[in-house]
Amino acid sequence: MTSQERIMRAGDYVLGLMDEADRARAERDLTIDPEFREAVWSFSQRLEALDNDAPAEPVADGLWTRVAAEISGVTQQTRLELVQSDMEAAGVPVAAPDRHGALGLKRPMSGFFRGARGTALAATMLAACALGYVVGQASVTARDPDVVVVLLNEEEVPGALVEAYGDDRVRILPLTNFDVPAGKVLEVWTLYDTAVGPVSLGTMASSREAVLSGPDLPAPRPDQLYEITLEDAPRSSAGRPLGPILVKGLAVSPPR
Repeated sequence: MTSQERIMRAGDYVLGLMDEADRARAERDLTIDPEFREAVWSFSQRLEALDNDAPAEPVADGLWTRVAAEISGVTQQTRLELVQSDMEAAGVPVAAPDRHGALGLKRPMSGFFRGARGTALAATMLAACALGYVVGQASVTARDPDVVVVLLNEEEVPGALVEAYGDDRVRILPLTNFDVPAGKVLEVWTLYDTAVGPVSLGTMASSREAVLSGPDLPAPRPDQLYEITLEDAPRSSAGRPLGPILVKGLAVSPPR
C-alpha cells in the first residue's frame, strides 16, 4: 500500500465514509500497520482542532446509548498496553508495566494510573493510534502550523487538508484523488487581503502530499481563504485563478 493510499483510507475511516467490510479491514490494519495508525492519528488530530473551534450543538436523544452499544464489544487498551503488545509481537523484550528503563526500576505511583480506559469511540481510536503517534513525533516538524484548513468541494465533502506556517510554507494533504489531465496542474491559492487578490502558493502535479514554499506573505490567520484550482501547466498565466475551483475553505487556529 502506498503512502497516498494510506492517507486516503485514513481520511475515509476517520470521517466514517467506509462500509462495514472496509471499516473492519481498517480496524484490523490499525493493529498491524504503524504507518496507517500514524495517518489515522494525524488526520483525527487535525479534525479535532476544527471541532474544538465549532459551536456546541445539542445531540439527539439516545446518541450516547448508541455510542456505548457500538464500543461495548471493542477491547480497549491504554497507550502503554498497545505499545507493549506491538513490541512483544516484534520480539522486543518488554519490562513490567510498573517499571521503566533498561534496569527495570520501579516507577513511583504506577498503581495509581493502572486501568485507565477511554469511554468514547474517539478515545478507542486514539488508543489504537498510540504507537503510530509515538513513532511519528520524531518525523514531524517541531513547529506547529499557524492555521489549519479543511478544503471542501461543491458537495461540502473534504478534499484536502492544509497546514500553513509563518515561514510561508504550506503542507497540502489531499484527501481525494483529483483528476489532473495531461497539460494541467493543481495550483494552491490564498486570499489574505481582498485588495491584493488571490496569491499563488505553488503548484502540484498530482494528488500527493506536498510542502510548498510560497512567496513572502503576512503570517496566516484565522478565516483566511485557501483554495485549489485546476490550471494549465506550468501555472496560471494571469497570476490569478483561471480554472475551476476544486476545493476551498477558511483557516482556523489549532488549539495550543
